[in-house]
Amino acid sequence: MQTNLTTIETPAAALDSILSLENFQKKHSDKFTSGQLTWFMRNRERNGLAESGAVILSARKFYINEPLFTQWFASQKA
Repeated sequence: MQTNLTTIETPAAALDSILSLENFQKKHSDKFTSGQLTWFMRNRERNGLAESGAVILSARKFYINEPLFTQWFASQKA
């Protein structure tokens, strides 16, 4: 009897690509001010950032998935 095993793979970000909001701001301070990031986070439900999967809220602390944030940011139109 042959058993078919199906592996269910879920997209998971490598931990190296996930930064706390504070560390993300420090790393990308040449691109975003803390005020801009605060605005993005406050309006994440309206601006699509929450839906993008780029924001993780764990233990009342925000984390940013860099690749997903980059995709979201690049998709913004003026």
